[in-house]
Amino acid sequence: MHPRFLKTLGAVWLLGASPAYAADSIGDELTTVVVTAASVDGSTFTVPHGMTVITAADIARATSSNLGDLLSREAGLNLKSFSGGDKNASVDIRGMGDTAVSNVLVLVDGVRLNESDLSGADLSSIALSEIDRIEILRGGGAVRYGDGAVGGVINILTRPPATGAIRGSVQLEAASYATRALRANLNGGAGDWRIRATAARTLSDGYRQNSAFNRSDGSMEVRYAPSGLPIPAEAYARLSIHEDTYGLPGPVGAAAFAGSESDRRHSNMPFDGGSVDDRRLTVGTSFDFGATGLLELMHTWRDRDNPYVIGYSPLLSRTDQASRIESNRQESQLRYSLDFEALGHTHSLGLGGHWLSADYIRRENGENRLSSSTHRIGDLDGKGGYAEITLRGANGLSLNAGIRANRLESHYLDEKYDRVCVSYFPPSGCVTGYLPQNASENTWNNQAYELGLTWQATPDQVLFTSASRHFRAPNVDELAQAAADLRPQQGVTVEIGWRAQPRPDTEYALTLFGMRIEDEIYYGQDGLGNSVNRNYDSPTRRLGGEFQSRWRLTPAVGLNANLAYVRPRFEGADADVPLVPRLTANARLEWRAGSALRWFANARYVGKRYDGNDLTNRDFPVLPAYTVYDLAARYAIGDVEFTAAVNNLLDKVYSTTGYSSTYYPMPGRNYALSLLWRF
Repeated sequence: MHPRFLKTLGAVWLLGASPAYAADSIGDELTTVVVTAASVDGSTFTVPHGMTVITAADIARATSSNLGDLLSREAGLNLKSFSGGDKNASVDIRGMGDTAVSNVLVLVDGVRLNESDLSGADLSSIALSEIDRIEILRGGGAVRYGDGAVGGVINILTRPPATGAIRGSVQLEAASYATRALRANLNGGAGDWRIRATAARTLSDGYRQNSAFNRSDGSMEVRYAPSGLPIPAEAYARLSIHEDTYGLPGPVGAAAFAGSESDRRHSNMPFDGGSVDDRRLTVGTSFDFGATGLLELMHTWRDRDNPYVIGYSPLLSRTDQASRIESNRQESQLRYSLDFEALGHTHSLGLGGHWLSADYIRRENGENRLSSSTHRIGDLDGKGGYAEITLRGANGLSLNAGIRANRLESHYLDEKYDRVCVSYFPPSGCVTGYLPQNASENTWNNQAYELGLTWQATPDQVLFTSASRHFRAPNVDELAQAAADLRPQQGVTVEIGWRAQPRPDTEYALTLFGMRIEDEIYYGQDGLGNSVNRNYDSPTRRLGGEFQSRWRLTPAVGLNANLAYVRPRFEGADADVPLVPRLTANARLEWRAGSALRWFANARYVGKRYDGNDLTNRDFPVLPAYTVYDLAARYAIGDVEFTAAVNNLLDKVYSTTGYSSTYYPMPGRNYALSLLWRF
C-alpha cells in the first residue's frame, strides 16, 4: 500500500478513538430502516451480515459523478470499468472477480437489473439524482432473492413520490471531455394521489478516442392510496426509460499504457460501439391488514434492445457485421409479512414467491449472410418460494432463519444461416435458412438457507454471526459455449461481526467472513484445450473482513473510512482468483467551512490484482496498485447550489482491469462544475 495512505488511515483510526462531539447538521443518524434483509428491529444495526446504507444525503456529499464510482468507495466493493465510467462497468463484492456480473445481484426497487447474459447490470441506466438510498448486503440475500446472490446484493431504492405542493429541481453540469448534462424532476401530490417525474440528458466525448457516451433517461411513478377503504392499501405504477449510444475503445498494450497520455487515450477500435433502448414498467399494490399482516404484490415487464458492432472490419459493410441482443423479461413477486406475539416477545414471519420468464436472442454477424450469420436463442422460466422468521428472546438475543427452494428451466438453441443440399435419386434439392446447430434443455433445482444470530449486548453494541448457502445457475451466454457437464455452483458463506453506535452520527463495524464455492462457473480451457464455460475442478475459498466507520471529529468536520481484505484462493493451489485486489481502502473527509460552504476530499486505494487471464498467477505481470484522490467544494445560496470537483487530483495512471497484458486506462485528472436549483 502507498505509505502516505497508510499514514492517513493510521491518523484516522487514532482520531476515531477520541470522544465524538455533539451532533449538528453534518451527517445523518446512522440507524436506518432496511428492506433488503431481515433484522431484529427492522434497522441496519441488527442485520446479521455485513451491510452498508448509502443515503441521499451521502450521495449529495460524495464527489462521485456516476453510480459505479460511488459504489466502489464502500468497504469490499471493487469497480471494474472498460470505458472509464459506469457504462460497461461492474462492481465486485468480496472477491468474485470477472464473474461479479453474475455473482453480485443488483436490484432497483427490489427488481433485478442483471441481464440474462454476461453483460450484467447496466449501472449507467440509473441516475444518481433518482436514488433515495442504496442498501449493500454482503454475503446474504440468497433466501429472499435467490439465484446470483453470492457475493452480495446491491438494492437501489429510487425516490418515492411525495405529498403536498409540486416541488422540483433543475441541474446543469459541465465537465472534462466535453461532458454536459441537464437533469430535472417534479414531485408532489394532492388527495389520494402522488406523482414523481424525472428527465435527464447527458452527452460526453469520453476520456479516450471512441469512448463517446450519449444518454437519455426518463421516469415516472404514480401512487394511489385511497382513503375510504376499510384497510390501508396502495397501488403504484413506475415507468423507466433509458436510451444511450456508446463507443467501445478496447484495450491498449503495455507499452501504450506506460507511454504518453496520447498513447493511453488512443483506440485501436475506432468504429466499435453500440446503443441500448431499455424500458421497465412495474406495477404493484399493498394491503395492510394490521394484526394479520402486510401483503405486497409486484409485477415487472422489461424490454431491452442492444445493437452493436465489435471487431469492425473495413472489408465488410457495417450492416454485414452488426449484431443485436433483444431480450424481454417478466417477473412477479409476492411477499407477506407478519409480526406476532409469543412467549412475551414480538416475532416476525416472512413468506414470499417469485416467478420469472425471460426470452433472449442474440443475432450475430448481420442477417442472412451465408455461413456467417447466427442466432443464439434462449429462454428461462423460473420460480421460487421462501420463508424466513425472526425470533426475539431474552437478554438481547435474536435468531433469524430462512429457507428457499428454486426451480429454473432453460432452453437454448444455436442457429446458423447456411445452405444444405442433398443429392440422391429421386429427389434432390437444397435448403437455405437458419439451421439448428446446438440445442440444450436443462432443469435445475436449487436451495438456499440462512441462519443468523444477533446479540445486542448494550443499546449501542451488537454482535452477530450468520451462515448462508447460496447458488448460481448458468446464464444464456454461458450455455452458448458450455462444457457438456456445466452445472450450477453451490456455496456457503459464514460471517461474524460487531457494530457499535456510541453516538447517533458515529458508527464502527467489523465483519470477518469465509466463503467456499463448489463448481464455481468460469470461462476457461477444458481437458481437450477448448475454451468453454465450465466449472472449476476444485473449490474456491475467500477469507477476509471489512472495517467500516464514520464519525465527527469536530462540530464542523466529519470523516468516513473503511478498509477491506479478501484472500481469494483456489483450494489446493498456490494461486489467487484473477482481478481481485486483496486490499482496498477508502477515506472521505467533509469540512463545513461556514454556513454556505462545504469541502469534500476522498482517497481510494486498490491493491494489486492478477491479470484476468492468469489463473496460475505466473503468466502475466500483475495489475499494479493505485491510489486516487478527489476534491470537491459546494456553495449554497438559498435554493441554489454550486459544486466544483477535481477527480484524480494527482493525475494517477491506472486501470481497473486487464487481460493478457492489455489494459483499459481510466481517466486522468478531470474537472466538473454543476449548478442545482430547487423550487
